Amino acid sequence: MGSGTGRGDMRREYVDEFNRDTESVGTPRIETPGMETSGMETSGIETSGIETSGIELRRARLRFLTKTDWAETHHSFSFGEHYDPGNVSFGALLVNNDDLVRAGAGYADHPHQDAEIVTWVLSGSLVHEDSHGNSGLIYPGLAQRMSAGSGTVHAERNDAYRIDPTRQAEPVHFVQMWIRPDEPGGPPSYQQRELALGDLGSGWVPVASGRHPDAVVSLGSGGSTLWVGVLPAGVTRTLPVGDLLHVYLARGVVEAETVGRLEAGDSLRLSGSDQLRLTSHTEAEVLVWQMNRQEGDLG
Repeated sequence: MGSGTGRGDMRREYVDEFNRDTESVGTPRIETPGMETSGMETSGIETSGIETSGIELRRARLRFLTKTDWAETHHSFSFGEHYDPGNVSFGALLVNNDDLVRAGAGYADHPHQDAEIVTWVLSGSLVHEDSHGNSGLIYPGLAQRMSAGSGTVHAERNDAYRIDPTRQAEPVHFVQMWIRPDEPGGPPSYQQRELALGDLGSGWVPVASGRHPDAVVSLGSGGSTLWVGVLPAGVTRTLPVGDLLHVYLARGVVEAETVGRLEAGDSLRLSGSDQLRLTSHTEAEVLVWQMNRQEGDLG
């Protein structure tokens, strides 16, 4: 999703209806917390809630928002026209975008470079094609990793129903995350692999990792692991241990120890803090990046 060649030039190209005989694309509306701009919906300046003892709480309503007539993307970090010099990354995590794309729409061919791109679908499905001949259908329970390396071009669209008539035409909801690779300029590569969805309910599953050989897909960042878990209502689970943790609540409601209630879209950035426990009020899906701290990391 989106295009970019690094942190400083992350631009998105918008396209609607990939069959080329459709309506034109409107100009996306950019919404930035605290920005007063005529004709735009904005959010007021507000503190994130907690920044103490290595714990920073980021509320969902404070994320950047890009809207078109066919997609809505919430950005946890600076992205494209959205820029906050104090919020460009956390550790090796450069992008955490929460996307909702309507049926028949998607992102046209766009380039990437030097990013480990992991896509996790919450509902619906997403069709992937890239310039190295890789293609695939991504859906809940399938992990996808694209290593952009020295450069790749890909497209993502929500039109699997055109390929498979048994699939419904429905919105796709997914989270796409970009991790800084250990070595820039490497060869592009691609991997997708299914996992047992039931495993997510019994513990943290290493979905993408550069350190865990049993991870669902590999990652070109030796110090980074994406753990995913689904907490049934009333379950308490302790977060993984790590120098830096980015905890993103993709859906549901949980109570975070020492922090309080978290709802969908809220996130925690933990820096050397004690292990926290999450207790779910409803079924909740949580995405946790466990990262090594390196010199120059923000966070």
